[in-house]
Amino acid sequence: MTFDPKQFLEESVNIDDLLLDQEFIKLPAQLAYYTAQYADSVRSYLMSKLTVETSRARAHLRLKAEAELGAKKLTVADLDAMTSIDPDYIDAAMELIETDVQRQKLRGIVEAVTAKKDMLQSLGAKLRAEMQGDPMVRNEQRKY
Repeated sequence: MTFDPKQFLEESVNIDDLLLDQEFIKLPAQLAYYTAQYADSVRSYLMSKLTVETSRARAHLRLKAEAELGAKKLTVADLDAMTSIDPDYIDAAMELIETDVQRQKLRGIVEAVTAKKDMLQSLGAKLRAEMQGDPMVRNEQRKY
C-alpha cells in the first residue's frame, strides 16, 4: 500500500457521517501529521527569511566595497536599489516566497482538520441526543 498524499488530504478534511467512530479514531493521526508538516514549513520559511536577510547584507557590503574601490560615491538610495536587484538576493527572495506559499497552504489544511474535529464533536453530540430518543437511529448506527 503506497501513501497517496492527495487521498490522505481528502480523507483528512472530509467526514463520513455514517462512520463517525472511524473518523474519531483517524483524526488525531491526521491532525498530528499535518501539524508536523506545518511545523516543517514554518522552519523552512524562517530559514529562507534568514537567507534573504544575509543575502541582502552580503550584497549591500559587496556593492559598497566595489563602489569604494572605484572611488564612486553612492547614495543610500542607490545602494539599496542596487542591492535589491542583486541576483543572489533575488534568488533568496524567490525561495522565501515559495516557502511562504507552502506554509500558508499547510496552515489552511491544519485549520481544516481542526474544524473537522469540532464538527465531529458536534455530530457526535447530535447523534447521542438522537439515539436517546429514537431506537431506529440506534439500530442504524449499530450496522456500521
